[in-house]
Amino acid sequence: MTESHAAEKPSAAAPQHRQQAQEQISPPLKWASGLDWPRLLHGFLIALCCLWIVGYFFPPINHDTAVLLYIAKVWLGGGKLYVDAIDMNTPLVFVLHLLPELLSKLTGLQGATMLVACLGLGIAASFIACRRVLSGSLDPDHATSDALLPLLLLFLLIVYPNNAFGQREHIMLVLAMPYLLIASGRAQGEVLSFRLRLLSGLAAGLGFAMKPYFIGIPALVECYVLVRTARRESLRSALNDPAPWAMLAIGVAHALFAVFVTPEYFSIALPIAAEFYSEVSNWSWIDLALNQHVGPPTFALPFLGILAWFVLRSDLARVIWLAGIGGLISAYAQGKGWPYQVLPAQVFTLLLAGVIIAHVMDHQIWPRHIRGRQQDTIAGQNPKSAPRLFAAVLMVLVFYQESLHARPFFKQQEYAASEMPTLLHILKQEAYNGRVLVLSPGIYPHFPLLNYADMRMTMRFESMWVLQGAYAGCDEFAPLYNPPEAMTRAEAFVFRSVAEDFYKKKPSLLIVDKVAGIPRCQGDTFDYLEYFMRNPLFAKRFEDYDLFMDFDRYMIYKRRQHPHKPAG
Repeated sequence: MTESHAAEKPSAAAPQHRQQAQEQISPPLKWASGLDWPRLLHGFLIALCCLWIVGYFFPPINHDTAVLLYIAKVWLGGGKLYVDAIDMNTPLVFVLHLLPELLSKLTGLQGATMLVACLGLGIAASFIACRRVLSGSLDPDHATSDALLPLLLLFLLIVYPNNAFGQREHIMLVLAMPYLLIASGRAQGEVLSFRLRLLSGLAAGLGFAMKPYFIGIPALVECYVLVRTARRESLRSALNDPAPWAMLAIGVAHALFAVFVTPEYFSIALPIAAEFYSEVSNWSWIDLALNQHVGPPTFALPFLGILAWFVLRSDLARVIWLAGIGGLISAYAQGKGWPYQVLPAQVFTLLLAGVIIAHVMDHQIWPRHIRGRQQDTIAGQNPKSAPRLFAAVLMVLVFYQESLHARPFFKQQEYAASEMPTLLHILKQEAYNGRVLVLSPGIYPHFPLLNYADMRMTMRFESMWVLQGAYAGCDEFAPLYNPPEAMTRAEAFVFRSVAEDFYKKKPSLLIVDKVAGIPRCQGDTFDYLEYFMRNPLFAKRFEDYDLFMDFDRYMIYKRRQHPHKPAG
């Protein structure tokens, strides 16, 4: 038989020979003991992410979160927001933190514990909603996306935040993640229920309205969805979507609440913040771009954006990229370079990378005819085994890289050996009337110590950050301390209110930080005690105090108890 004739009439054994040859080049995977190891490993990583949240119940909780819980508790106990406790966060932030403090009051558990529990439930609800949207939008051929993206979402919402767990940015991500996935479905023209779109918009509205800096995320996403929907259907159809109107309603309700319920936010908090907050740790754009936290997403997002817009042309990838850009704008607008402020940009960058990897695997590496004809024959295994194995291995690598970047639960691991247990013991033993005054530039460690000890700060500020802003620079021949008559209105308010509260409320302990966090001026070091002793009320009350002890960087003064007077 000639060669050409053989080619025209191949033998029946030819397909079998070709399959054997192919298996010699790329042998099929075989699982020992007949177990579906990819599914087990994939399930193990999901369980690990879920169990990871247990570590956040151990002290200490994030210090910024502790402050918000403390102020919410003062508010819940009858105090006036922005009067008895002054902070620059919006009223909605404290409204959201009222829930764990209310549950704490009902159950007797600490507010920090209830916050982690509430966030755990919120993450579970957010994940279930995201999983439902993904399972409805991904066709059966997208096995890698189906295996990788839910696992990556759990990792980003639970494991990745680390010490930023419970921060406002983290809460926003938990509330807004389903909205972003639903927004990609809306842009693609998927059939999504009115209720699902409405609820996702309301939840996202709560998240985005906490900080004005978050507004760029929904603005960019909604502009994209509006253009896509208007081109495919009509502008009227796009405007009939309930999600953006739900977010807008939350924003308007928040503004009205601030105006009519907490007007002191505009008359007290914002003027102080406008005068001093920008002076505290203010970074230039170049410094932010080179910062170890802001820099990586700054340079990674443009590259990933090219892939999302011009290679994948995926609505999901484009929406996540726009959210990442919005998160990056938020980080630059705040101008501090603090890790938690860039958390949204980092999370969306990693999520976008996962979407791109899954898309390439599903459309290029494992085309349909290979998945359908070859994988089904591998020892009778599920065709999803290989994608699950790939997702599990990739996530192990992500876990590994994250552990190199930031040691998991490092604050919790160092708690026993830190100064916090000793200070907590001193507070419980010596603060007989439950009132303390701490003069320190930072809010750690006295927050969360005051949360754990269930005590009150006598001053209206959580720290001396206002004075840090007032004395951020030192002009030539400037005095170390401004005379009262030369103080700005905001500094004069701090100088007066701290002294008045100290005189009236008589804290059991006065704790003064030796490190003022303020630059030296004319060769002299700023001293908080010396600064406030210029106020007659403060000096008069200080006569009742004796130096109790020096501990670490703190001088601790204790108020004398007079036998003929009741404590407090």
